[in-house]
Amino acid sequence: MIDYTVYSAEALALDESFRAWVLENAESLFWERWLAEHPEKDAAVQQAKRVVRALYHAQEEISEAEVDEAIEQLVQRADERAVVVPLWRQTWVRVAAAVVLIPLAGWLIFQNNFRKEVTPYYEVVQRIKHEVKLIEFTNTTSRAQSVTLSDGSSVVLQPQTRISYPTIFQTDKREVVLSGEAFFEVSKNPEKPFFVFANGLVTKVLGTSFTVQAYEKDREVRVIVKTGKVSVFTREDPTADAKQKNRQLTGLVLTPNQQVTFRRADSRLVRSLIEKPQLLALSDVQQQSFEFRQAPVSDVFVVLEKAYGVKIVYDEELMGACELTATLGDEPLLEKMHLICKVLEANYELIDAQIVVTGKGCK
Repeated sequence: MIDYTVYSAEALALDESFRAWVLENAESLFWERWLAEHPEKDAAVQQAKRVVRALYHAQEEISEAEVDEAIEQLVQRADERAVVVPLWRQTWVRVAAAVVLIPLAGWLIFQNNFRKEVTPYYEVVQRIKHEVKLIEFTNTTSRAQSVTLSDGSSVVLQPQTRISYPTIFQTDKREVVLSGEAFFEVSKNPEKPFFVFANGLVTKVLGTSFTVQAYEKDREVRVIVKTGKVSVFTREDPTADAKQKNRQLTGLVLTPNQQVTFRRADSRLVRSLIEKPQLLALSDVQQQSFEFRQAPVSDVFVVLEKAYGVKIVYDEELMGACELTATLGDEPLLEKMHLICKVLEANYELIDAQIVVTGKGCK
């Protein structure tokens, strides 16, 4: 737990949680309670509030180039003043110039750093809040916490996870903003697509369950699908607006047991299977038998595809005559594939969330 009692006004103004409280009224319960417990910090808090608000409004008016130029001019001006005065006054002038220069330059540098720390989370929040009223919830506990949205969708937040969402989904879309890790169970509504914005990645669904891992300091964002279909694309995608407006799922589409990793550094999307694919939660699949007696390998692969929702690619002409006699239990999918390939004297590899089987065949 951070000890804010030792924070100066400047340190408070640089703190992300404090800025969120001042600008977004987020985590208000924590900060109001903390201030009530530490009234001696009221002056520092009020000063920090003024700094945050001033810098936030100023950030749109001053470019980084202007900041650098202003500081350089101040330094040059101070040196020029020191040269033209008599020697006996030179020390005094330099001190006086420093008194003016250092706070002003410090303010400009402080403002510049403040602007650079604006996160993707708050960029999206600022856009959405102009359309609808948002609520922000942060899980400050050490255990998972659940939030229910106005459409009946539920979100399970892991510790240190923050989410902003409308009090009521009134527009033709449902938008939330996430920082951290959360599991979503989204109520189905094709007329109102559901969007999760997380560190530059957009996840679009019509009604499904999935996990998003998107901590601000992590280099990667990950989306893992449990049920249904999920579409993902980056905010920088030139067609992002069109993909958001489209009622269909477009972009990179994921199905159960698939995941996508978004590399923030180069905006690259990589689709793959999850480490341990799970049986689909369907009544007919739950009773699925994995007992095979001289079964064509094509039938075996069809059973596995339906059970796990995973595409198995192989050369039907080459392996069409292969048969399998085996009883498979509750071992993971990839272990099943290992056993099957061992019998068939074949190999498999994972490519783009698919299982690709290669072998010499059975002719």
